[in-house]
Amino acid sequence: MWGPFNFVESFIDNVFRDKVHPLMGSILYIDMAFGFADHSGVYVGNGLSGNGLVQKVSVAEFMNTPAPINTAMSIYVSSHNGEAVGSSVVAQRTLDMVGTWRDYNLILDNCHQFCSGCVTCNFENADNFLWMLKHTVKRYINADEWRVWDKVT
Repeated sequence: MWGPFNFVESFIDNVFRDKVHPLMGSILYIDMAFGFADHSGVYVGNGLSGNGLVQKVSVAEFMNTPAPINTAMSIYVSSHNGEAVGSSVVAQRTLDMVGTWRDYNLILDNCHQFCSGCVTCNFENADNFLWMLKHTVKRYINADEWRVWDKVT
């Protein structure tokens, strides 16, 4: 979704749909720049993985990821049947990467490719767009929907 649809979709997701709390190894994403850009990460407990220098960051830092215009309103969590899904193996692969450097490139080697690598153990994959990452996450950890993170629980 883009433009005003991004806002409408987020409003519906936040007001009318059940929210979830991520599990270790859940894949997360935010919509940025009116839906023209996204940022993804892996939930690893008290932090999230980042880009470039792989690091754990706070929820606030993840939400405030730099973009020309960051319109993110919610963090979306990999889910199935209204429940968050994750993988301890994915979380461990992510934690193993903390402190390493990735040759970050907005299009060719980005956060989506990194997250897909944490899911598949193939960091040289071609999942450079969110829709590709979502396909991989569905195949590997059975996440076929994305729910808003319930930060209250």
